[in-house]
Amino acid sequence: MRHAICYVSNKKKEISDTQIEELLEECSTKNSLSGIKGLLLYSEGNFFQIIEGEKVFILNLFEIIKKDPRHYGVIQIIGRDIEQDAFDGYKTDILTDKIRCQSKLPKEYTDTLEGLPFELKRIMERMMETFIDTH
Repeated sequence: MRHAICYVSNKKKEISDTQIEELLEECSTKNSLSGIKGLLLYSEGNFFQIIEGEKVFILNLFEIIKKDPRHYGVIQIIGRDIEQDAFDGYKTDILTDKIRCQSKLPKEYTDTLEGLPFELKRIMERMMETFIDTH
C-alpha cells in the first residue's frame, strides 16, 4: 500500500543557511536512494514537504521527521493512502523572490503532481501556492 503525507514545520533559529542547504541535499539523496518520492520546499524559516512511498516506511519516516531537532511545530496537513505515485522522484528547493513573483507554480513543481487524481492534485497545488505566497 502506498501512502502520502504532507506537512509544514518551522526551522530552529540556530540552524544556518548553510545547514539548510546541507539538509536539502541530504534529504534529496537519502529519499531518492530509499525510493521516497515527493517535494521539500524551504522559505524564510519554514518547511513544506510531501513524501510518498510504501505506507509502513512513510509512517516510520514521518515519526523520525517529527523528532528531528532541526525543526519544530510539525503540522500534518494530509496523511492518506494513495493508489498510485504522484511524484516521479524527489525534489528539494529554496524558494527565491523569483519563484514567489511568478503568477503560477513553477512547472517543475506541478509536473511532480501529474499522477494524482484531479481533486487531490488541486489540493496539493493550492497548498504549494499558499506556502509560496505567504513566505
